Amino acid sequence: MLNWDETDVLSALEVIPEEGEHGIYHQYTVLKGGLILKLTICQYDGDVFFELFQDGVETPIFKMNLFDCDGVKRQIDEFGEYLQFAPAQCFRGRYDGELSVPYGVRLSIHPHISIKPYCKL
Repeated sequence: MLNWDETDVLSALEVIPEEGEHGIYHQYTVLKGGLILKLTICQYDGDVFFELFQDGVETPIFKMNLFDCDGVKRQIDEFGEYLQFAPAQCFRGRYDGELSVPYGVRLSIHPHISIKPYCKL
């Protein structure tokens, strides 16, 4: 099961998600600068799906899946405000939801949509 706080994701993405029946998934859709970000979080499986579309184009220009993601954490620091996604099978135990994620995927929408892998050395 994914370790996350729904209000952190809501605050960072500034959109209300579409929820699947029984809260099985939360899909956030962000429109910005001619791009459409679709972030789907399946909280019980820990699966996270990123899709980035150019406005008016049906096929995603970027697509990435994280299966069995340990956690999502909102960060505000010198890089701005963003969400950190802890990749599966990268930590010696379950992610505790408190510490900063040392490596994974970083998603931000300010000043523009950005999805990138990162590592804190």
